[in-house]
Amino acid sequence: MLLIKNGRVMDPKTGLDQVCDVLVQDGKIIKIAPEVKEEGAETIDASGLVVAPGLVDIHVHFREPGQTHKEDIHTGSLAAAAGGFTTVVMMANTSPTISDVETLKEVLDSAAKEKINVKTVATITKNFNGQDLTDFKALLAAGAVGFSDDGIPLESSKVVKEAMEEAKKLNTFISLHEEDPGLNGILGFNENIAKEHFHICGATGVAEYAMMARDVMIAYATKAHVHIQHLSKEESVKVVEFAQGLGAQVTAEVAPQHFSKTEALLLTQGSNAKMNPPLRLESDRRAVIEGLKSGVITVIATDHAPHHADEKNVEDITKAPSGMTGLETSLSLGLTYLVEAGELSLMELLGKMTYNPAKLYNFEAGYLAENGPADITIFDAKADRLVDSHFASKATNSPFIGEALKGQVKYTICKGQIVYQN
Repeated sequence: MLLIKNGRVMDPKTGLDQVCDVLVQDGKIIKIAPEVKEEGAETIDASGLVVAPGLVDIHVHFREPGQTHKEDIHTGSLAAAAGGFTTVVMMANTSPTISDVETLKEVLDSAAKEKINVKTVATITKNFNGQDLTDFKALLAAGAVGFSDDGIPLESSKVVKEAMEEAKKLNTFISLHEEDPGLNGILGFNENIAKEHFHICGATGVAEYAMMARDVMIAYATKAHVHIQHLSKEESVKVVEFAQGLGAQVTAEVAPQHFSKTEALLLTQGSNAKMNPPLRLESDRRAVIEGLKSGVITVIATDHAPHHADEKNVEDITKAPSGMTGLETSLSLGLTYLVEAGELSLMELLGKMTYNPAKLYNFEAGYLAENGPADITIFDAKADRLVDSHFASKATNSPFIGEALKGQVKYTICKGQIVYQN
């Protein structure tokens, strides 16, 4: 039995925001009240701390199978717990890709050993070939929670339409990485800084929002649900808003890096600030924040993308892989660049990191209630934190190392057990 005393209990689902005690037993919350007395319970004094639902990240790369020198499900789960996350959804761009039931089952067997809830999508197309749909029905039955070819855009509009129709039939949805290769140069560099500083053709905005415009209109026509991953452009926010205004079933996520920083970070942080889609302009950063404020963007997801130091530390930055680790800095970036900056309330931030992503997948997660799951994050929202390179992840490819941010996770509790303690 675990008793959390005197914390500021915040539940985005109901709007509860008051100092309460929370009693946990057998993986469930059994009581939330102004005062709970329970003899012999293990007690956490949460005075001055926020007690929130465990964070939910619907976009992580744990690199298992096939790329475990970067990360594996175990170290990824440790990183998640250290960041306050109790539920994560892995992407399927592993080696081999999660395109068949056999690979899916191997991955889920590995995930089941972890102390947090680790779920996974399967690929939309077989081995990311962009042409042949996987067996959605069999993969859902075997435990996949959705479908994405994240990392590779779907170039064929015919395949996108077929995938949406199949997903709709099975009451699921597809998540899309929107970067049209035919309109792009070298990935990882926004077009402005690419041209001015690196003297190359970079990743263009039109590659993102043109492909997105195509896909949200196919979603509108098919009445299927499409989820747009890690959008980064001002125009992209407007495309989603337009589609939603038509009545299309379109949801969208943004990564913390895209509301926190601009392309200029490449000049100081090098390849650790190289990612797909790239960091953009200040006008784009402002636009995604406005999208979060208006509710056009409902989810914050990290796109946690660990890489080995040797892969990132190459002489030619254009040859370095794209991506950054994100799980252990996500909450702090939200607290610093959204809450402290006066853009979102703490409750609004928590909604986009707990209840909204859980609701998207119908997960039993993202809320605090009696008889609900005892997945809880306890953090100090005001604490100052200097990000160092001591991550629980195998990887340290974060452009935020050395930066002073707000917020510190003190405890992560999953299924009623303390899985991280600072």
